[in-house]
Amino acid sequence: MLEKYINNQEIVTKLLMQSLKDAKIVQAYLFCCDDIDFIYNYAKDFTKDIISLSNLDEKVLDNIYKRIDKEEYTELKIIEPDGNYIKKEQLAQLQNSVLNKPIEGNKIVYIIKNCDKLNISSANSILKFLEEPEDDIIAILLTDNINMVIPTIKSRCQILNFKSVKNNLQDNQKLYKYIFENIEDLDEETLKIFIENSINVIETIENKGKNTFIYLKKIVLDIFKTPNDILHLLNSMIYFYTDCLYYKLGKNINYFLNYEEKIVDISNKNEENQLVKKISIIEEIKNYNRSNVNSKLLFDKLIIEMSEV
Repeated sequence: MLEKYINNQEIVTKLLMQSLKDAKIVQAYLFCCDDIDFIYNYAKDFTKDIISLSNLDEKVLDNIYKRIDKEEYTELKIIEPDGNYIKKEQLAQLQNSVLNKPIEGNKIVYIIKNCDKLNISSANSILKFLEEPEDDIIAILLTDNINMVIPTIKSRCQILNFKSVKNNLQDNQKLYKYIFENIEDLDEETLKIFIENSINVIETIENKGKNTFIYLKKIVLDIFKTPNDILHLLNSMIYFYTDCLYYKLGKNINYFLNYEEKIVDISNKNEENQLVKKISIIEEIKNYNRSNVNSKLLFDKLIIEMSEV
């Protein structure tokens, strides 16, 4: 589940994915980010990955994942402020609710949103819980203001600092406006997936050349079905390679601000004249696309000409 965050939250995501792979999950995490809703959804996806280690049947896991999304999974406990604070009574109820061992999955996970709203009394009531955790209980605490989290809470958690999400969202919105027409008709997740598929096309062409036919042809034609889809793909490629050229010339990346690592990687595979030539090829393909040329033929032409640069 965490793979989808790898581009925008690379460091934190790789660390957690490695801990899952090595089965070295700690008992208490403190997620810090400027967007509580983002890290709340991230924490739920992390919970799914934790439960996936229990070797349950895929259908059973899929059912659990859907219940987590709906906040109906009984072995995921969620605490959030009641008014201005998280109250001692809420934490007492939490501790009582996790007395029994997990039945469906391998762990009981509890998420405390805005843990900076723990007052001294409520914080003290959970400290022992954090100090002497059960092996099958995982705590994930969330805050958008780590400076307000009580030091004794911080000292008992693995602190993970996420990159600013609000800036990322603003940068992505700017990128989408360059690439997409009728952007108001598309939701954020659809736009993001489209961009990532476009980058996948670029990386495959760069790494596989004419063998891209083998790896991507059917997938691309399943995703980019209409002339408008093809236009968006080509726009993405133009702005991506333009950023590569900017980087090569020692200038600032302008468009794909949240994909700097990929920009650097592709830039290092090309000389300046190659990047210029590739942008020119894509522009030419765009002109054919406006003439409603068959999408399959367009993609064939794109791969062949890009691979020969």
